[in-house]
Amino acid sequence: MMSRSSSVILVVTSLAAGLVLGFSLGRGGPVVSAQVGGSLRGQAGSMTPERAARRAAQVSRHDSQIYDQLAKEYEQFAHVDRMFELVSKAVSPSVVHIVAQKTVRHEESQRIKKFEETGSGVIVRNDKNPGLYVLTNHHVVEGGKIANIRIFLHDGRALTPERIWSDAEADIAVLKLDRDDLPAARLGNSDTAVVGSWVVAVGSPFGLMHSVSQGIISARSRHMDELEDVKNQDFLQTDAAINPGNSGGPLVNLKGEVIGINNSIASNGGGNEGVGFSIPINLARWIMNELISNGHVTRGSLGVDLQPKFRQEDATTLGLDRPQGAWIGKVYPESPAARGGLHDGDVILKFGGVEIHDLNHLINAVSMTPVGVPADVLIWRDRKEVTIRITVGDRERTLAGTPGPQPNRGAEPADLIRRPDRPGATSSFVMGLELISLNPQLALRYQLPASVRGAMIVGIDPESPLATICQLHDVIAKINEQSIQSAEEAVKLINERAEHDPMIVSLDRRGNDGMERYTIRVP
Repeated sequence: MMSRSSSVILVVTSLAAGLVLGFSLGRGGPVVSAQVGGSLRGQAGSMTPERAARRAAQVSRHDSQIYDQLAKEYEQFAHVDRMFELVSKAVSPSVVHIVAQKTVRHEESQRIKKFEETGSGVIVRNDKNPGLYVLTNHHVVEGGKIANIRIFLHDGRALTPERIWSDAEADIAVLKLDRDDLPAARLGNSDTAVVGSWVVAVGSPFGLMHSVSQGIISARSRHMDELEDVKNQDFLQTDAAINPGNSGGPLVNLKGEVIGINNSIASNGGGNEGVGFSIPINLARWIMNELISNGHVTRGSLGVDLQPKFRQEDATTLGLDRPQGAWIGKVYPESPAARGGLHDGDVILKFGGVEIHDLNHLINAVSMTPVGVPADVLIWRDRKEVTIRITVGDRERTLAGTPGPQPNRGAEPADLIRRPDRPGATSSFVMGLELISLNPQLALRYQLPASVRGAMIVGIDPESPLATICQLHDVIAKINEQSIQSAEEAVKLINERAEHDPMIVSLDRRGNDGMERYTIRVP
């Protein structure tokens, strides 16, 4: 006889089995059976051909409905997709891949090291001169001879430039081609490029020629202190993917017009992280015209120092509702600004009828103004607007008469600005160490006290006799008890010693509790 508890267990078990069986049959799926016997398992796992056909038809209809809905939705977006396709089709044939073979001499060993630098460029026409030209970055071809520069076209052909012009202060180079039968890109107006508008970057990231990436204009009028060699800065910022090898390639709007020349990125690891910078095409085109017409760039100047910081509290004190324009720190005597009536503390709101956003915008506006041409200048003085007229002077002559070094114009240092790896133009090499001179800006960037001076180690050859002693970002403060103020001083003192003479080197290194001094003896 079965006990009461056994009966309950049997009922519950049977009910659970029935539910599982019913659920499986209801879904048309395989039947789960606890029996080992083959007859019931075979019957439950089988499906009649008619039922299998109905099931397959249901799945097919369901898939068709989803894809029909997707197709209808895509119709609303297809024209945008088509625009990106047409932009790529229009611009890509004019984009080139550039390979420049270069050499650099190491000061320590006087050995010459050969290396290749790659970048991108775009074929354009000039406003005043016939023929075709490649617009690219100065740093892509810097130091390369014409015979060692190859320009690879969209169809795979390779050309050598007929002539090269270059301007380091704007990081723009122009390469003359010896033919006139290639597609050229159209140049747009970067002044009308709006933050938030779609753009396309075309180039050769990591040597992958004619790659296309898409993004938006993230910001305008960016200035990066780390790019100390670039004086004319008014970058467009974009999140379109820009990587090493994209330098010199075009940034294009959705009308297929070039609005920028890609230049650099902000990155922790050297690759794209969504913050790229492009030289506005209006600036690049002006540089190109100057180079082709005159062989060099003649820049305009006012002869003033500009305040690098213009904060809300400063604007309020001056009677402005917000920081706007460029705030004059000092007007030099006998300068174009002084002759035009500009005073210390004035704020330039408009120059030549153009509203000035910040100091970098003013620098570029004045630079591109022809020398000797008067410009109407709207200034803010004594809590009211005043209009004066200034005749722009030649920058080189104006600065030649300006005493003392020019102050740093930038704002916050940008520690992550990168270009493709290449030997640093301002680096010094000795005993397998790559050194740079430490200044207050670099100290701030590397989170060191502003008072620290010396030669910072930014590269260590594994074969260096100091490789196991020194660390990256150590600062050589003294050599044989003589204070070091620059990388050049360190190189000179080390090279002057006899081969086997001992040398005492004092290193400053950042520790948990601040700067720590280490003294080492070599050898």
